[in-house]
Amino acid sequence: MKNKDWFKARGYRHIDSKITISEKRIVLRKLSNPKYIAKHAFRPLIYKTLSERKYKKLKDSEGVYYRSHFERDTGESTKKVRPIHYACHLDAQIYAYYNHKILSSPYEDLLRATPGLSDCISAYRSIPAPEGFRNKSNVHFAKDAFEEVRQRGECIAIALDVKSFFSTLDHKILLERWKEVLGLSFLPPDHFNVYKSITQFRYVSLNDFRTLKGGFDEREISNYQKSGIDAFFKSMTDFRERLEAKEFIVRKNQFLKEENGKRYLIGIPQGLPISALLANIYMYRFDLAVYNELCLKRNIFYRRYSDDIVLVCSIDQREYAESFVREKISGELAKLKLSEDKTERTVFKAFQVNEKERLQSYALAKDGIMTFNVPFNYLGFQFYGYQTLIKNNRVSNFYRRMKRAVRVQHIKAEKAKEKSLIANKVIYKTRLYRLFSYKGIKKRELPNRRRYILTKNRLGYWARNPIEINRRHRGNALKYAQNAAEIMDAPEINRQYRNHFRILQETIGRYNFDNCTKD
Repeated sequence: MKNKDWFKARGYRHIDSKITISEKRIVLRKLSNPKYIAKHAFRPLIYKTLSERKYKKLKDSEGVYYRSHFERDTGESTKKVRPIHYACHLDAQIYAYYNHKILSSPYEDLLRATPGLSDCISAYRSIPAPEGFRNKSNVHFAKDAFEEVRQRGECIAIALDVKSFFSTLDHKILLERWKEVLGLSFLPPDHFNVYKSITQFRYVSLNDFRTLKGGFDEREISNYQKSGIDAFFKSMTDFRERLEAKEFIVRKNQFLKEENGKRYLIGIPQGLPISALLANIYMYRFDLAVYNELCLKRNIFYRRYSDDIVLVCSIDQREYAESFVREKISGELAKLKLSEDKTERTVFKAFQVNEKERLQSYALAKDGIMTFNVPFNYLGFQFYGYQTLIKNNRVSNFYRRMKRAVRVQHIKAEKAKEKSLIANKVIYKTRLYRLFSYKGIKKRELPNRRRYILTKNRLGYWARNPIEINRRHRGNALKYAQNAAEIMDAPEINRQYRNHFRILQETIGRYNFDNCTKD
């Protein structure tokens, strides 16, 4: 199998200029030199937030379930806001290099040293999949958990969530695990400099670069591009001068923890090419302890996908399994906390329907009350025992994105009509059908996309010149659902999208997509 290249040309704008694929050889000489990395001055990250709308299931004072975008008690929005920090282009290549070329292999060797442990850690790893697929995805990992429930029959599935995972990692533990992976009693200077840049990171808010109108100074950026610079600043000197002029603020790591009257730094930024691997390395000793005690000694099923933990065991093992995980994760092995409000317990029992027996799910509340037909939620899927579905919010997001895309494409079509009234075919619909209907399930080659790179012309001036980028459509949400239905042997998943084409047609029908005037 051909592995993906770790070196990527990242398209975002940052403090430094973008690095193209053609520069790989030059950059690689720097990255493979430990002395260079040991002395390298890492630049501030750029910070922004990603918000995800959540239609949360809540319970009122009478115990009746309902869904809302706001918390019942506080009235606060239920949307999930995730802080993202991303590195400048050279630093991102350093993090990617140390991830894929330096740390991944010894971490995998460490997992393989304990037979069976590797199966317990799912996220951020390339795990070979069954024939027909390159690597395992969240669909395969969810199927593994659901199949375990089916095989056990009467059992309980416990879903635990680590609270504020990346932003609460203890730096001393991370340092010890990093040394353990390398098999050393100390970190070499290059590794220590990378470690220090991640734990003592600095950042600038992306909003600080915006003008009063909310956008970026495109005229200034265009002038930089004429000099061969595709960045927010024309040089690091320019960056420092503006920093001294207080046009923006460079902030230090804000993740703090107070213990014994003292405050100290914790956490690493989420969004760096190395963050996910470091999170797995950090959890190694915790994973090993859970595997040895629960899996080997007590035959309990354990899986960890980043900050999502799943246990499948007999009902009488539940209390011990939960208490053991809580003890180990809050102790010296990890110093983390579980989100109690996100803990889910799902009991599975045999249930009689029309003289046939099926496996049935029940939600188990803290007070011991069981609610019939509430699914076990894991990695975007809902498992009822007798059927598997994609989570309702994922299906809702599909239709919400569809309607928003139709509206946006209509605006583009209207602008195109203003420029040119040509009696041509209906425009902008093709992309909608490709993204939101069965017509986009098949993989296909797409027309090349034109992008621009900065190159010097014959006169020695920098100019934006077009290049053709090969594109390939790899399927849409319906393709994902089709694959999930096939992998999980769950045809009911396909039925969740059975009305998609009618809804798409009705939504398109509300707008005029003709790019010519009507007689």
